[in-house]
Amino acid sequence: MSAILVRKFLREDATTLGQIFHRAVSEGAKQHYSSAQRRAWSQCAPSGPDWEARLGDAETFVAERDGSLVGFMSLVIESSHLEFAYVAPEAMGAGVSNALYADLEFKARACGLSRLSTDASELARPFFLRQGWRLIERQEIVRLGVTLHNYRMEKVLIAENAA
Repeated sequence: MSAILVRKFLREDATTLGQIFHRAVSEGAKQHYSSAQRRAWSQCAPSGPDWEARLGDAETFVAERDGSLVGFMSLVIESSHLEFAYVAPEAMGAGVSNALYADLEFKARACGLSRLSTDASELARPFFLRQGWRLIERQEIVRLGVTLHNYRMEKVLIAENAA
């Protein structure tokens, strides 16, 4: 297996990242969410100008392996919120999340952020715990009339009383 290359998002990545997002939800999260929950979470792959802008307005990191996109993570600097963390199902468990997260946290620290927040899925929660994140609370969300859950999590990057 070849190395994972992490780079900044390019606008032309948007459609493929939408497909990765949808496949990660519909296929990758099968063990944790029902088919109705997964459909409510992602009915189809997001695309178009709004999706492209959402990724472009954040600090979005993209993972490539052998010239193919295999995952992405996005950090909204203004809110210190890790918005997206998705890996193609065939690449799950192969270090893609670790590679993406290393660059994302480095960027957050370089920007002087003191803490990060995210709303992690059942699938992503163990990954974030391994990265030193803290579970705040389980959340129940209703989408399209279907209840699903995620976890509000945070990670302190800089001690609050550090000089």
